Amino acid sequence: MKRGKSSDPASGSGPARSAARRPGPRRDPLAIHARDVLAPLMHARTYQAGELLWREGDTAGSLVSINVGRVRIYRVLPTGNAVTIYIFGPGDTFGFMPFLDGRPYPASALALTDVQAMVISRPELVAAFGRDPHVALALVELLATRLREAFDRIERSSTPEVLPRVASALLALLPDGEPQGSMSIVELPVRSSDMASAIGVAKESFSRGVTRLVNAGVLHRLGPRRYQVLDPLALQRAAGVEPSEPEPT
Repeated sequence: MKRGKSSDPASGSGPARSAARRPGPRRDPLAIHARDVLAPLMHARTYQAGELLWREGDTAGSLVSINVGRVRIYRVLPTGNAVTIYIFGPGDTFGFMPFLDGRPYPASALALTDVQAMVISRPELVAAFGRDPHVALALVELLATRLREAFDRIERSSTPEVLPRVASALLALLPDGEPQGSMSIVELPVRSSDMASAIGVAKESFSRGVTRLVNAGVLHRLGPRRYQVLDPLALQRAAGVEPSEPEPT
C-alpha cells in the first residue's frame, strides 16, 4: 500500500518524518535494570490463550515478565461485569503486589494470546532477598515504575480530550524497537469496549477517537481491531508525546 500524506489531528501539522523509534514505559531504565537483575532467578513458562495466570483473591502466584504475548488484568464487579485495568505486553513485568504486602491478588490475570514469559514464585523470590539485597531493590524499582505509570494514567484520565488517551493506548501496542518508518500493524488484543475501559473512556468515545485518527491519515483500518500506522510521529503527537528524533542513517 502506498503511503499518502497525512495531517496531525492533534497539532494540524503536515506529513511527519519517519525512521524514529518509539519511546514508552517499557524503555524505562529502572524497569530494564530490574528485569536484568531478576532474570537469572527466573525460569521460562508458557501460557495458552485463555489461560488464567491467577484469580482475584489468590494468594499464590508468580512475578511475571512477558517476552511474547499479552495479558489482561481485570476485576469482576458485583454486577458480574468484568472491568479491564491493564493490558500488559512484551517487556512488562507484573504480579508483584502480593510479594510486597502478603495480601491476595487484587485482580485476575488472563492470557489474551499465547504467552511466553519468565516467572519466579514468591518463595523463590523471598529466598533470593536473603542472598542478595539487590533483588529487593529491583522489586522496589519495578514498583516505582508502576507508580509512575499510574500517575501518568491519572493525568491522562483528567484530560477532557479523549484523543490523547486513545492515541497513547495505540502507541503502547506498537512493537518495541521497531523503526517507525516501517508502518507497523497494530492489533487490539481485546474488544474496543475493553480497551475503552482500560483507558477510562466510553466505548463510543474510543471508536470516535480511532475514526478521527483514520480520517486524518494517521491510521489505516485493515479490518476488525487491526490498523496500519501510516504516520507514527503524528500518532505520538496526538498522544501528547514529544516525537523522538530520527536516527542517523
